[in-house]
Amino acid sequence: MMSTKWKASIYVLLGAASYGILSSIVKLGYAAGFSASEVTGSQVMFGAAMLWILCYTTGSFRKVTKSSILKLLAGGSFTGMTGVFYYYSLQMLDASIAVLLLFQFTWMGLLLDWLLQGKRPGRNQGWAVLLILGGTLLATGFSYESLAQLDTLGLILGLLSAASYTFFIYFSGRLETGLPALQRSAWMITGASIFVAVIYPPQFLWNGALQEGLWLWGLLLSVFGMVLPTFLYAKGAPKLDTGLSSVLGAIELPVVILCSALLLGESSGLLQWIGIATILLGIAVSEMKPSESRQSRKNR
Repeated sequence: MMSTKWKASIYVLLGAASYGILSSIVKLGYAAGFSASEVTGSQVMFGAAMLWILCYTTGSFRKVTKSSILKLLAGGSFTGMTGVFYYYSLQMLDASIAVLLLFQFTWMGLLLDWLLQGKRPGRNQGWAVLLILGGTLLATGFSYESLAQLDTLGLILGLLSAASYTFFIYFSGRLETGLPALQRSAWMITGASIFVAVIYPPQFLWNGALQEGLWLWGLLLSVFGMVLPTFLYAKGAPKLDTGLSSVLGAIELPVVILCSALLLGESSGLLQWIGIATILLGIAVSEMKPSESRQSRKNR
């Protein structure tokens, strides 16, 4: 049983790490001259196409009811919402504040588990959230000066990005878990594509952007932003509580900072590295078993 939980935890960690790689690729795509609507739209549409191709070529397709399809489409729309809300919050807030707001999913997942499943967070998970949020403050360079620039609408959008990401993790672990992970992922990313197409009409399909190089960024973004994380969450999240999946998802920020240094040449100071170490410590604490005496008191 522990072996199954550890494998599931690794799947979720790898999925979150894939999201961390994504941000550097997005910045490179912007630097190449492509707009947010082109980058976001190509990402989700390429991702849906790749997942459906993989689904059929690997024999992962199963018959599914219309009700199940609608549930998966609705659940997948939350990953599209996350990207849209986060992008708009970045237009109104400093990047450090926007990231900090997004990372509120670490405690939102625990709260959602408590409200919907009656699973009260354990002591280790409580300490893990405190460590992760503290590490996030250090790693993002949060300061009172950046707080002074806070925009109310940006604040709301940033929190909405965290809430939508929390619901994505929740539904990844609960919707139609009897279906193959690839098929579940394909339907969910199709839902994300529909949501993003409503917000950003896919003009890149006919305005020549694909021929100018957008296809490359769309392909990379779909792999790291849609295919890998959605598939890995679909494999791992059903075997974990939403709260634990949310805590494990905090690995995304250290990966963001590492990739920014390696791929974009952005500098990072001592406080950032201390913040990364604190986040990793928080994840390790979340995976620790409660002491035997504490466990025996809970079982009485």
